[in-house]
Amino acid sequence: MHVSHLTIRRYHCGNPFTNILHPMRHSTLLAILALLASVTAIRAQPADSLLLQAKQMLRVGESEGKSDKIQQARATFERATADESLATLAHYYAAYAAHQLVDLLTGSNPDIPKRELLVHIDYAIHHLEESTQRDPSFAEGWALLASVYGRKISLKPLLGMTLGQKSRRAQRTAVEIAPDNPRVVLLKAIGDFNTPRMWGGSKKRAIEGLRRAATLFQEESVSNPLQPSWGHSDVYAWLGIAHLDEDNLSEARKAFEMALVIDPEFGWVKYDLMPSLERREGAEPY
Repeated sequence: MHVSHLTIRRYHCGNPFTNILHPMRHSTLLAILALLASVTAIRAQPADSLLLQAKQMLRVGESEGKSDKIQQARATFERATADESLATLAHYYAAYAAHQLVDLLTGSNPDIPKRELLVHIDYAIHHLEESTQRDPSFAEGWALLASVYGRKISLKPLLGMTLGQKSRRAQRTAVEIAPDNPRVVLLKAIGDFNTPRMWGGSKKRAIEGLRRAATLFQEESVSNPLQPSWGHSDVYAWLGIAHLDEDNLSEARKAFEMALVIDPEFGWVKYDLMPSLERREGAEPY
């Protein structure tokens, strides 16, 4: 009781300016404590929540074509790598975000310096190598790693001799582990489409692979929201690109329209591929 009495007296006695400033100091202290508590809560956020939050952030960034959103998602995925139980997935998603960022930057600025793209590609390679090292049976990681190796070769062809072998080995590993995984089949088909024939590519095989991937996506059911589930709309975007390459504009339109049925906010198709097709259609002689 004696201590309480002294404390009350301090609040109500003495210099009047002290009485005015004290509540300000008190409120400032409370604000600082609240801020520290919120930062601690964010840092303590479970890794599974971070992954789900970042997946949604990435989806928004892709749909709206916002590189800052994709970079925020990538940073959030990277934070989740601290959790050993989910590190394989977190490294994978960090790499996937970097992969998508390269697509966005390339599409929005064809003259972007290669060195800038290579920074993101090397980032993706690092995280995918870490992911597959942690879980050598992770087919999704091997498939994306093969694709990212291919992206680096496209920017630095002299690395084809060394990275080409790594890419083929990663792709072969993915197919051996999960031959019916739709993303594995999709990424292999994209690789077949983009690889020159002299290096083993085949446009015909690519279209066959894309059609098979489309069927596999229709049959896929991903019950765990933490697991990869992307690609269903992408397969039709790539089918459309393959048909455009063959000058088959009607089939390209069907493919792009299907992509937008699956994902009406698919920015790549909505703002890039479909307008490109319409320009080609407008130039067609009647």
